[in-house]
Amino acid sequence: MIIKKISAEIIFWLHQPIIILWFGLFLVPKSIWPGRITFHFWFIFSIMVIQLIWSLLVFRKFDIICPLTTLMQWLRGYPLKSKQNYDHSFIAETLDKFRIKIHYKGVNIALIVTLILVVVQYLWFR
Repeated sequence: MIIKKISAEIIFWLHQPIIILWFGLFLVPKSIWPGRITFHFWFIFSIMVIQLIWSLLVFRKFDIICPLTTLMQWLRGYPLKSKQNYDHSFIAETLDKFRIKIHYKGVNIALIVTLILVVVQYLWFR
């Protein structure tokens, strides 16, 4: 049981660099990293595709469901098909630690908005 708890905690922290890149790259000027817009587009696009494929294959839902979150929740003891698995957000959980409440759907909206922003940057500003 302790191994599962430690593994879940490791997966929780593995999310951090992904989220920092996801949102943080918007703050990196093109003058510092000329290829940032292209990298950011493919980074976000590939993660979103992976999440959509995961949700379709595992949960039979058209949704944004992170495989890392699914594994983390499973290690915490939630069954794979549990609502605690597909209706849980690592970002919402992290923000909750800072007493900032946001629902899973709010996180999905933020992810879609950032996807749209990065597509606009990629198409018009790279």
